[in-house]
Amino acid sequence: MTRVEQLAAFIVRASYDDLSEEARLALKIHVLDALGCAIGAMEGLPVRILRTQIENFGGTPLVTLIGGGKTAPDRAAFYNSALVRYLDYNDSYLARNETCHPSDNLGAVLAASEYTRADDKAFLSALAVAYQVQCRLCDVAPVRARGFDHTTQGAYAVAAGVAKALGLTQEQTANAIAIRQNCSRESKGERSHE
Repeated sequence: MTRVEQLAAFIVRASYDDLSEEARLALKIHVLDALGCAIGAMEGLPVRILRTQIENFGGTPLVTLIGGGKTAPDRAAFYNSALVRYLDYNDSYLARNETCHPSDNLGAVLAASEYTRADDKAFLSALAVAYQVQCRLCDVAPVRARGFDHTTQGAYAVAAGVAKALGLTQEQTANAIAIRQNCSRESKGERSHE
């Protein structure tokens, strides 16, 4: 089994029941913190420009934008993520040789969860998966010393969290994660066989 298949198996297998009471509470606090950051960012110029672009280009109104209105899931994920990140006050995970902001995953996981009409437990499970993947990758595969940003691990984490929220199969989840992996390698002229 390849690493991406192992990761996909973990994602599909993970459940709300795996989360301790402490982890559940921490996730809820992180969600509230991220939403506070998002609300505080709503008047930021880049955020207003992004909102105007979304309104101008439209999109099937399936998923809620923080602050009101609806649009397509991908656009809501982008906009809501921009809100969470804009003030740069969101959470931090401090690994030994890396730092990341796991709440960067919230906008995409929230959009995917609303799209699938997930309940609160399914949403928190998907977000927990994204947090676990991103933080664990920061622990075991730091990239900063090689000149990359923590968003490298974040790309894998958001794919994991969204795959969980969408209820993808293990094979579909592996493919979603591998898309990120293949894009990264192909941009460097490499090919992936995983």
